[in-house]
Amino acid sequence: MTDNKKTLNYTVQKVYNELKLRKDKTMKKILYILFVGLFLSTGLAYTYEVYTYSSSKNLKNNESILIAEEGGMDSLYLTDSSNATIIGTSTLSEGFGGIWFLSLSGNSNLDMFGGEVHQLTMNNYANAELRGGVIESIYSYQIVPDPHITLYYSGTIPTVQTIGGFNYLVGNWGNGDPFSIYLHDTGYNAYGNFEFILIPEPATLFLIAFGGLLLRRR
Repeated sequence: MTDNKKTLNYTVQKVYNELKLRKDKTMKKILYILFVGLFLSTGLAYTYEVYTYSSSKNLKNNESILIAEEGGMDSLYLTDSSNATIIGTSTLSEGFGGIWFLSLSGNSNLDMFGGEVHQLTMNNYANAELRGGVIESIYSYQIVPDPHITLYYSGTIPTVQTIGGFNYLVGNWGNGDPFSIYLHDTGYNAYGNFEFILIPEPATLFLIAFGGLLLRRR
């Protein structure tokens, strides 16, 4: 085989591999959205629904909030047994977009599928399930070994990496999007406060999602 043919074959193979990789990533994102949709379609009624940038809120007792589309606020406090579901927010900007400060305490609960948060603070017995979005920093003041933060990832398990002298949790969300979250040194074991759950590969994810749809039809 001539050098020209070898070069051509190498180029064709490289392009093919790149296209295949992009296709796999796109398929995984589509299936992940379907997978997440099964958890969102519960028919729950929320105390508040926020679709635009709004004033700060302090939820108590069993109050709940849904934040989606271009929603956001400067501060959101979850106390007692309140809960929040975040599907999306406006672009993060202090005083203008996203959620700048999100604090959980008591027995409150957070489900985050997307959106942008500057600082997430975990206190007392609060729990958070993180499936996607942007979280710039996490301040954890909770005692382990019992984890209070569940993070859904793909690929290799997230690890702590030192970047610029600071500790960051680095990995990929279940849909393949990368994340890098600053873990503030609060004196507590921040990494030990995480439970990591691996999102299956596209083929397995499709079977799970399809099975869930069949169950809903019955």
